[in-house]
Amino acid sequence: MIVHTLIYRFPATVTEQDQQEFFAAMKELLDRHDTIKGFDHRPHLWLPADKGSRGITASAIAQFSTESLDDLKTFSETPEVYDFTTQWKGKLQFEAAYANHEQMSV
Repeated sequence: MIVHTLIYRFPATVTEQDQQEFFAAMKELLDRHDTIKGFDHRPHLWLPADKGSRGITASAIAQFSTESLDDLKTFSETPEVYDFTTQWKGKLQFEAAYANHEQMSV
């Protein structure tokens, strides 16, 4: 199982409603592809030290999984994924980082 972890940082101008619409649209996109095996997202849980941290502190985290890296590659190269990313990044002006990794047991 391959997990695709996305770390989002939304500007202060992006409302909670905007974020919910973004993640709902992402879920709709993912649900249309049989290779996607799961999806979830959660807000970052803020600590007082996060306000002054030197690194980038996330607003939210999202994850979805596929059976293989090839499945993830095929999905991520679709025009639909490119269009989704371009549209929402233009609208919300978020920053994002991601990692592809095998499922972890914590």
